[in-house]
Amino acid sequence: MMAHGHSKAVAVLAACLGIAGAAQAQDTKPVGEFGWFGVGKAHEVEKGHYYWVGEFSGTFFNDKGEGSLFHKAGVKCPANFDLDLNARKHTAGGYCTVADADGDQAYMSWLIKGDGRSGAGSFTYTGGTGKYKGIKGIKGTNNFTTLIQVNWPDGTTSGFASWNK
Repeated sequence: MMAHGHSKAVAVLAACLGIAGAAQAQDTKPVGEFGWFGVGKAHEVEKGHYYWVGEFSGTFFNDKGEGSLFHKAGVKCPANFDLDLNARKHTAGGYCTVADADGDQAYMSWLIKGDGRSGAGSFTYTGGTGKYKGIKGIKGTNNFTTLIQVNWPDGTTSGFASWNK
């Protein structure tokens, strides 16, 4: 049983985060790994500078395991990727839909900057359905790092992102 003051603090925190329904404040910071595969089209805008438009998709594995937020959920992220090999930097961003086994979905926007192979960024919840209905986040409160593992000869790419680690 929780002390009255503690439960009030949790309720205030949840209200500040704009969370409604089944999701609770501590449940909005998934900690784990998102293994992704990127498919799209790259355009060379100048020698050594590419602009890619496509989708990163894969599965998220929450470090807390079964029953935790988004564990084994599918993730699809339409995105853009601006890569300047000459300056050794990139920016990328877009939106993601996370869908769990129950069919409930959470939506987020994201932005990242890096050196062309790895980077750091954040995502913000913009809404959801089912148990995630009303989920909203404060911009920049969910952070991630990412690493491109392989740039395949066919133009696709593989990598992973560590969320809130």
